[in-house]
Amino acid sequence: MDSSQFWLIVSIALYMVVMLGIGVWTSRKIHDTHDYILAGKRLGWWLSIGTIFATWFGAETCMGSSRTAYEKGILGVIADPFGAALCLILAGLFFAKFFHDKNYKTLVDYFDQRFGRWAAGLLSVLYIPVYVGWVGAQLLAFGIILNSVTGIEPMTAIIISTAVVIVYTYMGGMWAVSVTDLVQMLILIAGFLVLFPILYFEVGGFGSLRAQLPPEMFHFWPRQGSTLDWLMYLQAWMLVGLGSLPGQDLFQRLMSPRSAHVAKWSALIAGVLYVVIGLFPVLMGMMGRIALPTVGRSESILIDLARAYLPLPMIALMLGALLSAIMSTVSAALLAPASIIGHNIIPFFYPRISESAKLQWCKNGIWIIGVISFFVAIYFQNVYTLCTQSWGILLVGVAAPLIFGVFWKKTNTAGALAGAVAGTVSWIVLALALSDDYPTHLFGFAISCVTLVVVTLLTSFFPRSHSAQAKIG
Repeated sequence: MDSSQFWLIVSIALYMVVMLGIGVWTSRKIHDTHDYILAGKRLGWWLSIGTIFATWFGAETCMGSSRTAYEKGILGVIADPFGAALCLILAGLFFAKFFHDKNYKTLVDYFDQRFGRWAAGLLSVLYIPVYVGWVGAQLLAFGIILNSVTGIEPMTAIIISTAVVIVYTYMGGMWAVSVTDLVQMLILIAGFLVLFPILYFEVGGFGSLRAQLPPEMFHFWPRQGSTLDWLMYLQAWMLVGLGSLPGQDLFQRLMSPRSAHVAKWSALIAGVLYVVIGLFPVLMGMMGRIALPTVGRSESILIDLARAYLPLPMIALMLGALLSAIMSTVSAALLAPASIIGHNIIPFFYPRISESAKLQWCKNGIWIIGVISFFVAIYFQNVYTLCTQSWGILLVGVAAPLIFGVFWKKTNTAGALAGAVAGTVSWIVLALALSDDYPTHLFGFAISCVTLVVVTLLTSFFPRSHSAQAKIG
């Protein structure tokens, strides 16, 4: 081990210690599930914006989008950052006030009130594989980074990252996640602002970049594409743009601010900030084709660029930026399903469970999801694909019940359940029958919507239970 690797490892160790310290400090604010899941609904502007932005700005945005942009250009990264930013803006405009004014702790609470206990139980099950895949992708990226820079074995790196994030999320819940998200957002922006200008001048500016790369690398929509190309393009926008709207992690961040006004504008500001900052790894990935033409297809393109063009202290900053992005996302992706496990799934089977037992199960859920995600990280190798495939489950199974449930008062339990089942099953069947060149997620979402509407209209002629038709608001 040379001196540069030694100091990078020391920097990483100090960073981990700080994150654990925040977990210990914020644990003193946790008294019940309201504090653990929603930070007591007391977040101000800075923490609200920071946690909404940092939650999704993870491995897929940094490592995944830079690799995909290196290979395919702008059209390859429509889902993230562009679709993700769209989701935050839609959430701020149409969902933030609606949900913040309610007394829900999880989205499953909303489904319970809107469609009944059994429907909520079914929908809650769909959340678990989503977040397992998402956490697994982040852990995989963490291993790639540490292996590229320090030489630490990927397996060892994944174990370290899993342990640290589990511990501070377990201890501090939403409070720990919010505080660390803000810190991590600031480090991330600082790291990009250091590396991007260096690469910009290295490649000779945007004019030189456009002259040296194929024109299709800069296309924002299909040019003279087939119908299938346009459907794939629409799916890319919808995978995260609509698929993430029913995400429990986003819901928690709309509920945790101290007011609906703060929640709405924090989401809108974070959405704009997300697409602006999200362009940095995309453009740097494209610049990598010129600056490092021999790298090839690599998840570690940002690390390779940092090592090639930055002095050691700046490499440490850039490394901290990437680790910050990943760890903020991992903590959010752990807390979201753990909240559903402790607050919804366990009480579904044990309705008389105490508040203290719910809190403990929320904490136990952190370990459960973390360990399962660890094994997922071992077996998957593409960060961007693993993330987008995970979010696709929410698009085909949960997005339609959420959107129609909020905006179409006639939506009933039968329609919501039929839509969720039809969308999920059809997506699985189509994914097995068709190649990746077909928009199976888009087809699944369309089938989910049509089924929900048809079944709702057909069953509206028959008596409906009060629990299935609880009124909104």
